[in-house]
Amino acid sequence: YTWAKKFKGLMGHETPSVLAGKLIDILRNENNPEGLFLHPVTKQRQHLCFTGGEPLMASGQFATVGIYEELERQGNLPSSMTFETNGTQKVREPFAEWIKRIKEEVFFSCSPKLFTVSGEEAKKAITPEVVGEYADLSNKGQLKFVVGSEQRQWDEMESVVEKYKAQGVDWPIWVMPVGAREEEQS
Repeated sequence: YTWAKKFKGLMGHETPSVLAGKLIDILRNENNPEGLFLHPVTKQRQHLCFTGGEPLMASGQFATVGIYEELERQGNLPSSMTFETNGTQKVREPFAEWIKRIKEEVFFSCSPKLFTVSGEEAKKAITPEVVGEYADLSNKGQLKFVVGSEQRQWDEMESVVEKYKAQGVDWPIWVMPVGAREEEQS
């Protein structure tokens, strides 16, 4: 099983090893010439966040495992990892097994899209059973909703939160205001 074959065409032509190298290059500076996941002053291992597009698409899940394995091979692992996701992508087996195997904390920051705010159909955007899979893999996570001033948006959020709780997702709930210009906000 080679990652290079798995990813040809999925992640451009870059293998997880190449992507790990790019992460290391980003970390390199005068205080960290090796590009280690270490804070330059405290020497504590740093956090790694996977964000999007959608990092939990099948190709992203496979790439994450490969990137981690390359960083592990180099002895350069982050202390923990966050996946910023809309919570609609089912967990694939290699990814699930990887989360169960590693020692580092995995945190899921899930931002389901409410119909009353985004216009996305609930049957595609609200998938408590999928996020329940995430919660089964890690008890570390949050649900984050974008909500405006309309009562129907808040009502939908409350209803959706209950659906996630019914699936065993008992994470903190965060609410963000709808982004707008200053005139629209006031």
